[in-house]
Amino acid sequence: MTIKSTLIALLLSVASLVSATQAAEITLKASHNANATEPYNLGMERMSELLKEKTGGKAEIQVFPNAQLGDEMESIQGTQIGTIDIAVTANETLVNFAPNLGVFSMPFLFEDAEQMDRALNAPEVRAYVNEVLGKQGFRLIGFFSAGTRHIMTKKPVTSMQDLSGMKIRTMQNPAHLAAFKDFGANPTPLAYSELYGALETGVVDGAEAANTNYYSKKFYEVAPNWAIVGWLELVAPVIMGEARFQQLPEDVQKALTEAGTQAAAYQRKTYRESDAKLYDELIKAGVNVTKPDVAPFRAEADKIYATYVTTDEQKRLVELLKTVK
Repeated sequence: MTIKSTLIALLLSVASLVSATQAAEITLKASHNANATEPYNLGMERMSELLKEKTGGKAEIQVFPNAQLGDEMESIQGTQIGTIDIAVTANETLVNFAPNLGVFSMPFLFEDAEQMDRALNAPEVRAYVNEVLGKQGFRLIGFFSAGTRHIMTKKPVTSMQDLSGMKIRTMQNPAHLAAFKDFGANPTPLAYSELYGALETGVVDGAEAANTNYYSKKFYEVAPNWAIVGWLELVAPVIMGEARFQQLPEDVQKALTEAGTQAAAYQRKTYRESDAKLYDELIKAGVNVTKPDVAPFRAEADKIYATYVTTDEQKRLVELLKTVK
């Protein structure tokens, strides 16, 4: 090889390297409050990868885990004022801004995690939720999962009747309080940070949770009984401000919409796989697993829909979600 051809090859190599490491024209900041190893973060990192691929490196997402940019409430507000582009948030928090999405917090809304996955993948569901969110100035990017909720207790629960009189810690949600009251329990809202001590000292007799936090917070040490009822599938919408979305070029809007849908499906799958692994870990830890008949739980939960699903938008959303089989 001549000196000239060697120099040309070297220049081409350098140009290629510069191009590969060149910063994206558009960098979107995304916020969530989970750890970097958890499904929230894995889903957002996947979304960034897909966005890069679909835009040829033109756009990317910089992900900030562990509430680095603020808690969920602050992150949603950030999408409104433009300090944050994308936020992953528990539906419980988003309802403060879009009350009609309270539907996603209803007990036994889905048949199971798999039916939830199919429903959240349905174009008509995403389109309608976007319509609802759009009225509040938000854009739906995707639906993440925050797990299937069961019931931990100090004494075994083999049927709904066993919950009678038990003090069960729930979220401060009227529909959840009503559901557990109808299950026969004494629902007791309590700060999550106080739950371990409250279980240990008998302030409460149990709580509802997913495999993830039941295992990671070691609640099984003080509430070793785990009743598998799947009373709630927690949905975590991924949103951005509609104004910011409209500022993006049309090709980036299209790519972000596609990346959001695909990354959300990946995140929900990852969460289900993680949930299954943690279930195995709970068994190894000596947790006493029971599987009560869920039919009575469902029957009681159905009764509260008339009270907490009242607007036309809420009724339409329930109809759309339940018709996807």
